[in-house]
Amino acid sequence: MENPELLLKRIVDFAAARDGIQAVVQTGSRARGRRVDAYSDLDIELIGPGAAELAGRDDWLQEIGPVLVAIHLANEDEDEPDWPTCLAVFAEGRKADFTLAGPERLERMAADGLDDLYRRGYLVHLDETGITRSLAPSDPRPPERSAPGAEEFEANQREFWFEATQIPVYIARRDLWPAASRLVEAEELLLEMLEWNAFARSGGAADTWHKGHRIDEWAAEPYRSEIPSAFAGYDPDDQLRALRSIAGLYARVAAETGGLLSLPVLDLRDRVLRHIDRVVAGEAGR
Repeated sequence: MENPELLLKRIVDFAAARDGIQAVVQTGSRARGRRVDAYSDLDIELIGPGAAELAGRDDWLQEIGPVLVAIHLANEDEDEPDWPTCLAVFAEGRKADFTLAGPERLERMAADGLDDLYRRGYLVHLDETGITRSLAPSDPRPPERSAPGAEEFEANQREFWFEATQIPVYIARRDLWPAASRLVEAEELLLEMLEWNAFARSGGAADTWHKGHRIDEWAAEPYRSEIPSAFAGYDPDDQLRALRSIAGLYARVAAETGGLLSLPVLDLRDRVLRHIDRVVAGEAGR
């Protein structure tokens, strides 16, 4: 992989020579100086009135170095970042995630405080106009999280148990791809419940990161040791085993979490397991 320090220098040199780029800010693990390993990528924000001109284009990446592949995200949906991004893997395999932001990104944080990303840690590598001077220093503490409301907690449960009723149908048909896809959806709902469980057990102090990162550090036992059993190979018997395992694991995590947060728990495990048994036994009827 590319030497990260040399790649960073090429990025900064590119930005310094580019009209419309006023600042280069680094975030992520390398900015925090924690959990950095040989595979850690670069998280870079190119900031200035001309940053938007880079969105959706590959030519400027070649000015930094040869590229293996890159994708461009417009991020126009409500639940996506406020700025377009470019995720580039350079020729030797080092990935760099670029945020292409206008100066108002930093102006907003100077006025209203750092967002969660900057609060975890940031480094300024270029500032041609002094736009970063008013930013508060980073604070590496985990971002504040809140407990789920009753409606959100119930919705997670309803979706999980619904998926659990449909997976055996695909398994019984030997339609393994959609069975595997719906197992993944069930795993994502389990992950959210595990995050809430960690929040409840720690009084909100646990840092659950995102998308399951560092789950071996924040998920509680005995749940943590059972997580591998929730994954299956491309085989009907193994998918059925994983389904029964994840149903039992989810039910116990949800019950404890609901008790800790005083939220209602849906008592559906036994009924869903009986449904699974009927389906795989061929008792669906016609």
